[in-house]
Amino acid sequence: MRHPLVYRILCGMIGWGTVGIIYQFTGQFSEHATKLMPSWLDKNIAYSVQGIWLYLSFFLFIPCGYLLAERNKIVPLMLSMQLCALLSGIIYLLFPTTMDYPNTLEHGLAQQLVLQLVAIDTQQNLLPSLHVSLTLLVLYTLWSKTHKIRTAGYFVWALLICFSVIQLRRHLVIDVISGIITATMAWYVVDKIQLRRQENYHE
Repeated sequence: MRHPLVYRILCGMIGWGTVGIIYQFTGQFSEHATKLMPSWLDKNIAYSVQGIWLYLSFFLFIPCGYLLAERNKIVPLMLSMQLCALLSGIIYLLFPTTMDYPNTLEHGLAQQLVLQLVAIDTQQNLLPSLHVSLTLLVLYTLWSKTHKIRTAGYFVWALLICFSVIQLRRHLVIDVISGIITATMAWYVVDKIQLRRQENYHE
């Protein structure tokens, strides 16, 4: 494609867009949803509406994967997101989960943003956490042994996003762990497929 930026944006729209479609399709309320109980670690992470800022920074972090990564990593990121969404969607349909969400009477912009999030987000689709999965896929994509300081910055940002989903009580630790596993599986599968294609091309 002659326009590299258009190519990156298009891949981002396809990859991230697929996630949105599957997430909404599988997010319908189910009376049979299993209620997940908080672990000891969940209980020891204090709830704070201020976590919304890190939580929402996810929507800046994801585009970074498509706009800042090396060109040869763009398609693998797109495919990994699609596969991750597909795997997660299957789990959401077969094993819908929910949890007890906090009720707060705080005021301020952060609380208003939390209320807006609650209004548009599903109260299911907890396990695995796509918020965490996609964050990890972008981190994998941006990871560089050459640019260590920049990579460290991406790592800290991703870590804070993953922490925020627990701090804001949108997910539990088990959702985060399962999200990491799902992302790693998707990345591994796509990486192996890409590697095999390259080997076949050179034969």
